[in-house]
Amino acid sequence: MASENASRLAAMQRAERNIGELLHALPIHFHQLRQASIDDELFDVIAGFDALQSSH
Repeated sequence: MASENASRLAAMQRAERNIGELLHALPIHFHQLRQASIDDELFDVIAGFDALQSSH
């Protein structure tokens, strides 16, 4: 029984450590995705502006 409890405790500690790593990485990943979306929109606006300028 003690061995089973030790295994459960070790599994819970690994899970807690993984959660901590994910909580650290998630905001970084979100920021990268958000920035990529903003960049795409800016490139679309710039491309549209260039297209309008070259058509005149």
